[in-house]
Amino acid sequence: MMLALRWVLGITLGLLAGSFLTLFLLANVFRRSFGASDINPVLALVPLLAGGVLFASLLFPGMRPLLHLAALAAIGLTGFCLWQLLAESAPVMVFGLIYLAAWFLYYWMVAWRTPNLT
Repeated sequence: MMLALRWVLGITLGLLAGSFLTLFLLANVFRRSFGASDINPVLALVPLLAGGVLFASLLFPGMRPLLHLAALAAIGLTGFCLWQLLAESAPVMVFGLIYLAAWFLYYWMVAWRTPNLT
């Protein structure tokens, strides 16, 4: 079950990251067509870097420091998703929150659950 969860989380993360980057780039083009300034690229790079840390924790589940760093990144991404959801009225961020809930379940299973010794 753990392997299947890692695959599902990894594939979903790739799709979400690609979709996020595509929407970010299209939003900049759309804003420029009206003469507005571009959106700060930090708003795209930081979530993508945090997603990279989450992906690394899926690839190397035995590295506990990486898991805890990924948990901090997931907390930051949760705040980012909530901010986008509430301030920018972006309901698509609900999918990010659902993904992060599944990732926190994975984190709990890998980092905090005691192994079954039988």
